Amino acid sequence: MFLSPEFFYDLWVRKSFSTAGHTLLVYDYFLTFNDEIWYIWNAPWTVVKVMFLINRYGNIVGQTFIRLEEAGLLAHNSQLFCQRFALVTSYFMILSSESIHILVLMRAWAIWGTRRNVTKWLLGSYVSYVLILLGAATYGANDGTSIETVQHLNLAKVCVVAMPEYVWICYVGSFILDAVIFVLTTRSLRRYSKDFQGLYPSNLLRSLVRDATCFFVLSIFNDAMIITSWTAYSDNPKFFLAKGFSSPLLSVAGQRLVLNLKGLQIRTYSTNELGREVDRQLAAFAEARYLPPPGRNDLREPEGGRDP
Repeated sequence: MFLSPEFFYDLWVRKSFSTAGHTLLVYDYFLTFNDEIWYIWNAPWTVVKVMFLINRYGNIVGQTFIRLEEAGLLAHNSQLFCQRFALVTSYFMILSSESIHILVLMRAWAIWGTRRNVTKWLLGSYVSYVLILLGAATYGANDGTSIETVQHLNLAKVCVVAMPEYVWICYVGSFILDAVIFVLTTRSLRRYSKDFQGLYPSNLLRSLVRDATCFFVLSIFNDAMIITSWTAYSDNPKFFLAKGFSSPLLSVAGQRLVLNLKGLQIRTYSTNELGREVDRQLAAFAEARYLPPPGRNDLREPEGGRDP
């Protein structure tokens, strides 16, 4: 059986983009290694620290595993391996992309603060969304491998698995969640950038705005890549572009944003700066503590006092 030149071209595109994504991930790891030592390893053990390390090193291990498979070193003409590879890489992509969103959300809330109910709602939405995606990935892995695509294995040496129809619909909700996270993050940055020009260096604030924008753009790009590749190339080697290329880009942008947000925590305060920060925290606490519940009427007396 001979495969068409178009198939081999599509396979070359897939391998090239996977190589580019893995190379960028490893390259950025070495670029930001000093920041990781300074901001992460020297910090106390928290949930954010554990999640960051799992996401950072889990992505390196997962993308290296994908790169080895793309080089034709793992399949060994095994259909069972390809079925498991499709399922494992789908789980990996979901957990990698959504965990970095949750990590950014938790770190942004720790720095800038927001209403606890809003944060709980967003975290709950992401967790529920992850469960939905995992269920869809399980369905896709069990239903998406056809005899025709598996037969390409002895010639292609890599796993080319067809995607089932309509699975991509689950990723539409990611657009909404990504937009909400971006609005909350940029709103907080703009709100405090003027008040804290003397507290935080202006170049750091500009870096945070830049990284937040890049993270949002790459989040939308990753969602668009998933939907496009899983619809237009559902039975084509290019369906793998999201796993091998856009997912590493999203991880790099999210990790850089978290590292810069961590940089705000270790800023040394002078006496005046500390006083301003305490005043801000007290004002925010008083506003949250004494804000009347929704629906309760204002109990203050009208001007002029009570009627005699």
